[in-house]
Amino acid sequence: MRVLDGVPEQAPRPTATRWMDGARVLAIVAVVLIHLLAPVVEGRGVPVGSAGWWLANVLNSATRWCVPVFVMIAGALALDPARTARPREYFRRRLSRIGVPLVVWTVFYLLFRRLVLQRDLEPAEAASSVAAGAPFLQLYFLYVLAGLVLATPFLKVVTRHATWRMSLGLGVVLLAAGALDAVLSVVAGVGEPNAATRFLPFAGYYVLGWCLRDVVVRGRGAAWAVGGLALSVALTATAAGVSGYGSLGRYAYGFLSPTVVVMSVCAYLVLHRGLARLPEPAEAALNRWAPYAFGVFLVHGALVYGVRRLTGQADTLGEVLATVVLLLPAHLVAATALTWVLLRVPYVRAALGEPARRPRPQAS
Repeated sequence: MRVLDGVPEQAPRPTATRWMDGARVLAIVAVVLIHLLAPVVEGRGVPVGSAGWWLANVLNSATRWCVPVFVMIAGALALDPARTARPREYFRRRLSRIGVPLVVWTVFYLLFRRLVLQRDLEPAEAASSVAAGAPFLQLYFLYVLAGLVLATPFLKVVTRHATWRMSLGLGVVLLAAGALDAVLSVVAGVGEPNAATRFLPFAGYYVLGWCLRDVVVRGRGAAWAVGGLALSVALTATAAGVSGYGSLGRYAYGFLSPTVVVMSVCAYLVLHRGLARLPEPAEAALNRWAPYAFGVFLVHGALVYGVRRLTGQADTLGEVLATVVLLLPAHLVAATALTWVLLRVPYVRAALGEPARRPRPQAS
């Protein structure tokens, strides 16, 4: 690949990964915000094109990086050649952390749809949504992670034995294939994902997460990353706006649209640069919430839909502002508190990807 001719063969010198905890926290905040504003962007509240709609559109566009960055962080850690484990041990450990939550929360949200949202969910429809790998709002991500876990030992052969440039090339090719799949899905109506294939379009992000893990942008590189992030957000919001959130806007919002690909890579680099330079008290405060991020991700869907049944859709600019300023912090606090409680219940902890029993403190 001639485009990679100027890329060095060897990986950059390893850097600390503490910044990833803060990045996970910011990403989950972005996920919750996206789901709170989704009805507004989709025109199920304020009119499309109004001031309230544009506010929701810009905020939604500015946070589309969240899921790709989650995937990149997972790849940055899982594909590290320095982390060695036998495949059997790796699968046992990782699939228990992903497989148990996948099964438990799939069942929970199917029951939630039936009993709380009072939707006539027939067995065939429930089975179809599970087979599609999308039983509820955010759960597709667990199916993505499960597939990537299964592929990790094989992808790790590449990161362990190939040059950094070759690994980077693989990540670019996989991401390009995922982006092409998204185009064909929109243009030709083919390539619908299912539970077995949902991870494939995200494999490029997974590999690039490892390849870019130790890249620290400085000077002109940092300016390009910030500029690319800002421009991609602007183009995403514009595409959604000029189409009235039509097919172009929905495509631009996709995690594999060209603007979101650029946005996600730039956000990954900007977050690394910015969070690694945080003052220690700010870093400690942000990272203190990191152990609850996965739990917040899992439980927030029920809170979002439950509260929405009480508050209704945002119908004015003021209500959109209140969603961001008041409802977002309230959801985050409530989801964190619920996660805190669940993590302290033996066996229930396993549904959040933690060991079934809390480890006992060792005697001094």
